[in-house]
Amino acid sequence: MTRWLFIILSLFTVHGLQAMNGEPVFDTYEWNFGKINEVDGIVSHTFMLTNKGKHDLLITKVVPSCSCVMVDYPRNPIKPGHTEGITISFLPSGAIGPVFRTIEVFNADNVCFGTLEISADVTPADRSIQERYHHTLAGFLYASQVKIPFGYIYHGEQQTKTVYIANTSDQVMKIERQAVKGPLQVTYPSVLEPGEEREVLLTYSSPSDPKVFATLTDTVFFIVNGQQANVPITTSMLCVEKIESSPAAPMLRTYPSFGKLVKKNKKSFVATIDIFNDGQSNLIIHSIETPERVCTNMQKEATVAPGGKATMELTADSPAPFYIKLFTNDPNRMVKEIEIKPQ
Repeated sequence: MTRWLFIILSLFTVHGLQAMNGEPVFDTYEWNFGKINEVDGIVSHTFMLTNKGKHDLLITKVVPSCSCVMVDYPRNPIKPGHTEGITISFLPSGAIGPVFRTIEVFNADNVCFGTLEISADVTPADRSIQERYHHTLAGFLYASQVKIPFGYIYHGEQQTKTVYIANTSDQVMKIERQAVKGPLQVTYPSVLEPGEEREVLLTYSSPSDPKVFATLTDTVFFIVNGQQANVPITTSMLCVEKIESSPAAPMLRTYPSFGKLVKKNKKSFVATIDIFNDGQSNLIIHSIETPERVCTNMQKEATVAPGGKATMELTADSPAPFYIKLFTNDPNRMVKEIEIKPQ
């Protein structure tokens, strides 16, 4: 009893001091979903955050302790005295019994100003592995997911996601990974016993080079008892810089919403996209990602002045549709994907 009383008083003291010091304060820092059923799917709770300070509060990063936790948080600055909600959703798939997860919330100075905690007691579904694992990698080796998008990862930072694999056979499986080079680190079990389910940890390290703006992709092929799996696990990440949002930031706008390919001559088709800067500082187009068969007149690190416009021309060797990505210094739209298709 004394221990729990000490913990409660400590939490009250910490959060009480935060409010007194004018720091951001949540209405509560813990939420217990109670007893839930795996088959019922996602459960959610919204934590209310009040900016007690004198300056705008910008949430730049939210880090959950597990990929089973999803977060929806305000992307725009929270004005002093205003309150916004941060919704935490928990997917109980694969969980059994008591579970505990944390979510760290960071400000523009990369300081964690709040750690939220959720808990639940999960009653697992009475299902076979094949019913819970929808992807076959090889023979009797199943995976919970095979396509893992990481989203944004800032220069020099890391992010980890979890995939579960299961052995549905009655024989021991020896697991290896096909040797590859790249920024993706894979931690996996070397042996899977019959009926065993284990986790695979996928960790991306974004290049620390501030000049690298790109989509990075990797393919993970496992070797099962000496034989390469038929289906790989594929991953992707967007390498971007960390940018602080401010009233003076640039603001990207493009027109039209998609590019229209028009025949230029017998061997080429052209589409044009106007790039506007509705912000207060220079918009920088760090990189333009296009298919190999497509070229553009716009160079890397091209600049669009406040209130200005630049016209990007894309030339392709066929009318087949494609997508491009713009990597910019707009803090609210660091990457914009644009579809290009025939007129």
